[in-house]
Amino acid sequence: MPTYEYKCQAKKCGHTFSMVQSIREYEQKKVSCPKCKGKKVKQVPSTFIANTSRKS
Repeated sequence: MPTYEYKCQAKKCGHTFSMVQSIREYEQKKVSCPKCKGKKVKQVPSTFIANTSRKS
């Protein structure tokens, strides 16, 4: 499942956090800040790293 990164937009919080969500959960957009429980969160860009195996 993909990992999405969010930042709380509450003035006094600003907490950045990651969540592992299925595509269905992501589409429902019911994300709240784990620190202040605020509903005003914004997705932030995150890095993507692919692990591959190299066969000889």
